[in-house]
Amino acid sequence: MSDEIFDVVQIGYGPVGQALAAMLGQRGHNVAVFERHSSLYALPRAGHFDHEIMRIFQSVGCAEQIEEDVFPATKYQWRNGKGETLITFDWDQVGVSGWMSDYLMFQPYLENALHHAVQQYPTVSVNHGWEAVEITTHADHVSLELRQYMVDAQGRQQATGETKTVKGRYLVGADGANSFVRQHLNLPWTDLGFNESWVVLDLKQKGPVHYEFDNGQICDPKRPLCLFQLGKSHRRFEYMVMPGEDRETLLRPEHAWETIRPWMAPDDADLIRQIIYTFKSGLASQWSKDRVFLVGDAAHLMPPFLGQGMCSGVRDAKNLAWKLDLVLKDKADAALLETYQQERSPHVKEIIDLAVQVGKISCMVDPEAAEARDQAFRDGAVPPPPPFPILRDGLIDHSAEAHSVTGELGPQGQVRHLGKEGRCDDVLGLGWQLISNFDVDELLSDGSRELLQLLETRVIRPIPVVDEPNVADAVVDIDGTYFRYFSANNVSAILVRPDFYVFGGVQDKADIDALILRLRDGFSKRND
Repeated sequence: MSDEIFDVVQIGYGPVGQALAAMLGQRGHNVAVFERHSSLYALPRAGHFDHEIMRIFQSVGCAEQIEEDVFPATKYQWRNGKGETLITFDWDQVGVSGWMSDYLMFQPYLENALHHAVQQYPTVSVNHGWEAVEITTHADHVSLELRQYMVDAQGRQQATGETKTVKGRYLVGADGANSFVRQHLNLPWTDLGFNESWVVLDLKQKGPVHYEFDNGQICDPKRPLCLFQLGKSHRRFEYMVMPGEDRETLLRPEHAWETIRPWMAPDDADLIRQIIYTFKSGLASQWSKDRVFLVGDAAHLMPPFLGQGMCSGVRDAKNLAWKLDLVLKDKADAALLETYQQERSPHVKEIIDLAVQVGKISCMVDPEAAEARDQAFRDGAVPPPPPFPILRDGLIDHSAEAHSVTGELGPQGQVRHLGKEGRCDDVLGLGWQLISNFDVDELLSDGSRELLQLLETRVIRPIPVVDEPNVADAVVDIDGTYFRYFSANNVSAILVRPDFYVFGGVQDKADIDALILRLRDGFSKRND
C-alpha cells in the first residue's frame, strides 16, 4: 500500500463523477478516480440537461465540444391519445445562466467531452477496471481497497487477482443507483414510491429525420409513450410496459419497430439498444459519513419525466467541489461540508416529487381517469407547474434583510473587458462573484475586504455599452443581461457563490458591507 494520500479518492466515472473530477482537478487537487467498467460506457442513459448544467460544463472547459452534437430544444409537448395538446413547455429562450434553456444530447458524446476536460488536469488520474471492495475510515483519511478486472475475449469481466489499497483525505461515491459506497456504509435510503417499467429504445439515424411532433409525451392510456431527440444524430422512444405483457416479447426487435412504426422504420435508423428499465424514486437520508460523501444516483433517484436525474447529480458535484476546495486549502473548517446535504437534499427532493407527480399523469392507463385528466387540461383546471426549486437552507443569507433573489441562480451575460469578449465566466473567471451596478470599493470594511480576498472573489461592475468610452478597464454589459436583472429584481448588488447560486443581494448600496459580513458570520458559525 502506497503512503501517498490523495486529496480525494472517487469511485465512479459517469458524467457526475467526470464533472466532479474535472472541478477538483481544475483547482489543483490530487484526485484518484476508480471505475469498475473497463472504458467509458458506450450507450446513453440520460438525454437532457438545462442551462445551469451547461454553465457548469462551461466552467470545466468542455461546453464548446458538447455543443457540437447537442440539440437545443425549443419546446416539449404533452399530448393525449387523440393528439390533443395538453401542455407545452416553451424552451426557446436563453436561461439566466447564459445558455439556451434546455438541451437534448447523446450521452456517450457528452462523456467523451467531459473525459477530455478531465485529461487537461494532470493532478487527476482515472483508473478503469477497478472495483471497490472495502472502505475503512480513519481520523484523518479514508482507505479504499480495490480489485482489478479485465474484459476477456467474450466481453466478460474477469478478476485478474491484482488488488490495491489507496488513501484519500476524502472519498466520494459517484457510483450510481446500486452504490457500493452507500451500501457498504449502511447509509439509510428512503423509497419514495414510484415504480414503473418502461421499454427504452435508442436509435442511430441513417439520415436527417424530422417530425411535426418531435419531442414530448403521448399520454395515451392504451400505451403511454415518449419520444425525443438524443442530440443531432440519435433518437429515443420510451413506452410503458402494460399490465400482463410478456417481457421477452417486448424485447424482440420486431415488437419495437411495430410500436414506433408511425415515426420510424429500419430504413430510417439502426436500433442500437432495446431494454426494459424500471423507473424508481428514492432518496438517501444520510449523504455522508465521516470523510465519505455520496453524489448523483448514489444519493437520489427519480423517474425521467423531467429530465433532471443527471442534472441533479451534476449540481451535487458542483456544490461539493467548491466546499471541498475551501476545506482542502484550509480556507474553511470541515464543518462547511455539513451544508452539502443541508442544501442539496431538499432541493433534489422537490424535483423528485415533481417528477413523480408528472410521471403519474403520464402513466395513467385507466381510460376514464385519463379522460378526466384530459378534460381538466381542456378546462384550464390544472395549475401551472411550480417554479424550479431554489436553495432554502445552508450557506445563504438567512437574515431578516435577505433579498428575494437569495438562493436563486445568478445571471451570466455577454461582456467585454480589456479587448476580450464572451460569456462572463470565460472573460472574468470563475469562483465567487460580487456583481453590482455601483462602485463597492469605498463601501467595504477591512473585514469584508479580507473575506473577499480570501475567497478570490471577482468584483464585477457591468456598465452599459453607451458608457464604455468613459470608463477605463470597463466590464461592458454587451447584451444588457445585468441591467435587466438588476431592474427586474429591484436589486443593486448580488454575491454569487462558485456554484452560481446567490448567497444574497441588496437593494440599497449602503447595505453591501453588511451582506458580506453576514457571509463571514456564516462561515464563522460553522467553525465554532
